[in-house]
Amino acid sequence: MRKVSFIVVLLMLVLVSAPARAQESAPQVGVDERLGEFVPLEGLSFSDEDGRTIPLKTLFDRPVLLTLVYYRCPGICTPLLQETARVVGLSDLEPGEDYRIVTISFDPEETASLAKFKQLNMLAEIENREVRPDAWRFLTGGADNIRRLTDAVGFRYIRDENGVDFVHAARMIFLSPEGKIVRYLNGTRCNPADLKMAVVDASAGRARSFMQRVERLCYSYDPQGRAYVLKNNRIILGVTLLFVLVFGAFLLSGKLLRSARARVEVPGGAS
Repeated sequence: MRKVSFIVVLLMLVLVSAPARAQESAPQVGVDERLGEFVPLEGLSFSDEDGRTIPLKTLFDRPVLLTLVYYRCPGICTPLLQETARVVGLSDLEPGEDYRIVTISFDPEETASLAKFKQLNMLAEIENREVRPDAWRFLTGGADNIRRLTDAVGFRYIRDENGVDFVHAARMIFLSPEGKIVRYLNGTRCNPADLKMAVVDASAGRARSFMQRVERLCYSYDPQGRAYVLKNNRIILGVTLLFVLVFGAFLLSGKLLRSARARVEVPGGAS
């Protein structure tokens, strides 16, 4: 009896402590995707590249590609920004018109001069087009505003053991003009189709061209790979359907033509 009681107590302790251990082992670094949620634009303000304080909502007059970095980062931040510059140069969308890029430092100790320096370097990285500075903004801010923004988009990061640098992920985050979180894409591996389809999705409510509708039909978002993938089955089905329609039209036109000839030949034969 005592042995059974001991086992029951032991199981209860294991069950009670399991959630605590799971919480302790939860990763401190990463991205919790908050698709469909909104960033609190009304209450957030940051400093721009010239040190002027601006409400974040003033940059949301169109879809936004958001990147969270810190400008002194010796690791993944620069590759993230370089990948952004590369895919922007290859895309047929026009930054500053179709969408805006907003990069924000999550290190409250960084200054506007660092932001300006990074902006000039990244704009120079873009090939095939000239992008205006107002199309790709680089901001800094206070700890409270930074934390509210990073919490809203599910971006988790920590300082490393030296207390100077950060451990963090690399993501491209797409938001609607209303601040709705629409897409997360892998920040170090992107392509023009990924960018275009994410901007199209972020443009909720805006008129889309016929080709954009076709692209939405042929591509779907893969949340695990954080990329758009080609819907081969839909393409095959569409081609098959088109073939059936064309073949059916060919048969119908042939039948109508034979019927017309028969009607013409009958009167001639009777005379």
